Amino acid sequence: MIRKIVFLSSLFFLFLCLSFQSKNDERDIVVCIKPVFRKDSLKLDATQYITDLKDTVSFTMLKFYISNIELEYENGTKFKESKSYHLIDLDKPNSLQFTLKKVTDSKIKKINFDIGIDSLTNLSNDFEGDLDPSLGMYWTWNSGYINMKLEGKSSSCSSVKKDFHFHIGGYLPNQNALQQVNLPILKKTNQF
Repeated sequence: MIRKIVFLSSLFFLFLCLSFQSKNDERDIVVCIKPVFRKDSLKLDATQYITDLKDTVSFTMLKFYISNIELEYENGTKFKESKSYHLIDLDKPNSLQFTLKKVTDSKIKKINFDIGIDSLTNLSNDFEGDLDPSLGMYWTWNSGYINMKLEGKSSSCSSVKKDFHFHIGGYLPNQNALQQVNLPILKKTNQF
């Protein structure tokens, strides 16, 4: 089990970029998500990657939720997106960007968000938009949402077809798989 967790954490990182559209003292911010494996863009199916353990790995699916987005400004104020949950699906390029509407036009110091769905949303019965169970990211009422699905093939898998399926979720206190991310903005480059 520990090897699987280490394997997962070293597989990909997210590259975020922001673009701004100003209007008076508010602006819209477009958030772009770019999953990467090391420094390369993560692609599905044909592309093979080499892990730290010298395994060959390729991916057939990557889906995950980004939720509870909060911007921290240099002046100490914060912006919190309401109904903040976005399903990122590498197989659907349109899902790799979304817009934060009517954000205060101030200098951003940090962006905070969760990977996954929090316990309150799991219990809310709000099954619309990206939370629709028909999108394949919901187990059952007692297990809740799948925070991330990562599927593919690896030379180190013992299955006949060398395939793997990581479906990570759970919201109860002893099973909570939600991951909090806090990214400071680098002042010189205006990147995360």
